[in-house]
Amino acid sequence: MGVDASWQRTVIDRFEGGISPYWVRFAVGQGEIERAPQTVLFSLEGARTGELSDAEINDHRHHARENFPWTPPLSMEVRARFSHPAGELLGTAGFGFWNAPYDWEGGIGVPPNWVWFFYASSPSDVSLTPGQPGCGWKAAMLNGGKGMGPLMGLVDLVTRMPLTSKVFLGLAYRTLSMGDRLLDIDMTGWHTYYLQWRREVALFQVEGREVYRVANPPTLALGFVAWMDNNSASMTPAGGLETGLLAVPHRQWLEIDYIKISEE
Repeated sequence: MGVDASWQRTVIDRFEGGISPYWVRFAVGQGEIERAPQTVLFSLEGARTGELSDAEINDHRHHARENFPWTPPLSMEVRARFSHPAGELLGTAGFGFWNAPYDWEGGIGVPPNWVWFFYASSPSDVSLTPGQPGCGWKAAMLNGGKGMGPLMGLVDLVTRMPLTSKVFLGLAYRTLSMGDRLLDIDMTGWHTYYLQWRREVALFQVEGREVYRVANPPTLALGFVAWMDNNSASMTPAGGLETGLLAVPHRQWLEIDYIKISEE
């Protein structure tokens, strides 16, 4: 891993000598972090229904939330592939930036904020953009802000508490800054994923091709995470959020060749 003198400005890790001490490594249940030749794998095999299995590296656990290391403008580049295509891979997986808003019981302590490449399998069914599928391999953004006032209440309704009507979901689409876009690519092939996170806009690219552009992304400090787990979340007919932990009987993985993050 190469880190310049101002380590908060540039992080480059090619995993040539294993996983750098810079990253916090976390694995629970049937999740494992495996070293391959010049890559790192986040794998699951034998995960059980109702029991969390997760494998990840991150840099947000180094810091208190108010001191998370990354703010816009910055760029992120990740070269990665998956063991299974969309629809066969189970749980959630991805890489990018978020503010780790959830506690161990799934409760939300602060408004969630993220800008990342995100995968969710069926039965997950949550879309941040009207008309987009509720699962699949996506570029996604949610700007929940930082306050704990009325906006926090709306975020809480969208992400956790049962809603009394889908009218509330429509209100969330109009009030919150959020969006996602399904990526029409083969997840099992090596691809270079690129994110430009600006204060006014987030631009997502795959192999140099723009796949999504969304305005008003988060501007508060976030942490990087790359992971694979067995989570699921879906909107109920009443508009609430139902979460679960899926069985993953087969071996599946996310493999990363390199990560580069540069503040600009």
